[in-house]
Amino acid sequence: SCSLYRSRTKTSCNRHHPYRLHCFSRTMATMENNDKNTAKIESQDPSSTADDEYAPSTVLIMLGSMHFEHAGSADVLSLKIASPDERLEALQNASSMIKPNSLESVHVVLKSASISSLFDESVLSTFYEGLAPGTGEVMIHVLPESSAAAADMPVQAGDADTIRMSLVMAGYRLEMEQSEDGSWILAAKKPGVPEDDDDDDDDQEKEEEEDNGGTRNKEKEETS
Repeated sequence: SCSLYRSRTKTSCNRHHPYRLHCFSRTMATMENNDKNTAKIESQDPSSTADDEYAPSTVLIMLGSMHFEHAGSADVLSLKIASPDERLEALQNASSMIKPNSLESVHVVLKSASISSLFDESVLSTFYEGLAPGTGEVMIHVLPESSAAAADMPVQAGDADTIRMSLVMAGYRLEMEQSEDGSWILAAKKPGVPEDDDDDDDDQEKEEEEDNGGTRNKEKEETS
């Protein structure tokens, strides 16, 4: 069944790294297909997580049977989707906790064999409004079937064709793709102008209007 998790601990990742690949790769290294859940964050019923004060900066979506040790992450909303039947409800429950333009990043983790059965454009489009314009990023981590297969059967660019097209169709700007330790990683951003830049532009326009107004008043005084 699908599960929702949330954590309020601070991140140990370098937030200034463009895509925080190295930090997340270390997290990915702890992911194994075990028989039990080793997540170190409290599991909660989705209906009980509707907290006005809860404002996650990151969403982590795990598609398929995988578990990992959640060590020292940012304010993260995590959800696991084990079957296509769970996808719609899980995404709706998670998106209801996200405020518009508040997310820094969305991470989607899945194995290459799960792309055709579990991945859908809705995984990306659900959190589009929640991501900050211009800076909000989506990272898709496509993992090999096992750590043993990483060297002999690494994930190839062609394996991610469906994901690549879904990013474009959902409105994201694809910025980077790379192979790392047998996995294939895609990174995209939500287009737009960051809110801070909007504020700076508004302040600049206000200053220009004040300067122009002062110049006109001075000209009137000189001609009178």
